[in-house]
Amino acid sequence: MKQRQHLINFSLFLIGLFLIVSCQILQPELNTPSSVSTVRLGFSNWPGCAVWQIASEQGIFQKNNLDVDLQFSDYTTGLTNFASGQLDANCQTLYDTIYFMGTDSQVDQVIVNLTDWSTGGDQIVVAPEIKNITELKGKKVAFESGSVGNLLLLLALEKYGLKPSDIQAVNQDLITNVALFIEGEVDAVSTYIPFLKAAMNLPGSQIILSSKDLPGAISDHLVVNRKFLETHPQVVQSLVNSWFDTVEFMEKNPDVSRQIIADTSGLTVQDLKKYESPVSTKGLSENLTAFERGETFASLPYAAEKIYQFLQKQKWIKKSVNIEQILDPSFVRNHSKN
Repeated sequence: MKQRQHLINFSLFLIGLFLIVSCQILQPELNTPSSVSTVRLGFSNWPGCAVWQIASEQGIFQKNNLDVDLQFSDYTTGLTNFASGQLDANCQTLYDTIYFMGTDSQVDQVIVNLTDWSTGGDQIVVAPEIKNITELKGKKVAFESGSVGNLLLLLALEKYGLKPSDIQAVNQDLITNVALFIEGEVDAVSTYIPFLKAAMNLPGSQIILSSKDLPGAISDHLVVNRKFLETHPQVVQSLVNSWFDTVEFMEKNPDVSRQIIADTSGLTVQDLKKYESPVSTKGLSENLTAFERGETFASLPYAAEKIYQFLQKQKWIKKSVNIEQILDPSFVRNHSKN
């Protein structure tokens, strides 16, 4: 009888042990965080793109359950890396998105939100003796071929009745162009913030035209690889949400935000304050409006069509680009419903 009782007690012990172990194996760990998705995001020292550094430093990506591999490089390198598939997303202009799609991009690129407008951040800087655009005739002008600076220069020449053949074109990379201007090797340079600061080191140099004179022509965006977008739509949504959360943070914390952008752009806070007007960061309401069809460059569909026509006219692109598909406002609109 005693032996039977021992067997019963031992059996109950084994059953209890099995139940404990089973519960530990089958019960979900309540403290385990939800899975975090990784996205490779490229950005540069352009102040509008440097805003992404705020999202990284202030935990905004983490708040949106994102693990972002934020990759800083010069602007042209970022374009190349994105077009070759080394990045999932990049901060770049509408112009460059269309240009690369029509030339060298190995990935299908989709614009999912507007980050900023250049309202004076891109400039044509000239030597002291030059007073206006028409006086560039016969002069040496430095720019990077096929770049947004090239676009600004051609639009400026067209506006004032000059042809590209009227100037002596000097096509080098951005840093070399500014150096040539400072050394007096060229008469003018098409550049942008923060490189403007160096160009203005030439005594008597002046800005004779900027993107402020061509409103809406130069805009920057969060651009995503379509394959990544279709595979990870929620990651893209979280990235767009992070942008708008960052803009709200900037409005509430201007001093901290300025310091981060200045450090990332290689500027002082005082310099950045001068440039805040020429680089206009865009929030939700402006994004919703920008994706609507209109008759000015303030409308992204209109701007995309005009830039595409311009690139075709200049014969700078080799293949057709579906302008309708290059813009996807759904992520901005989804955010507005939250």
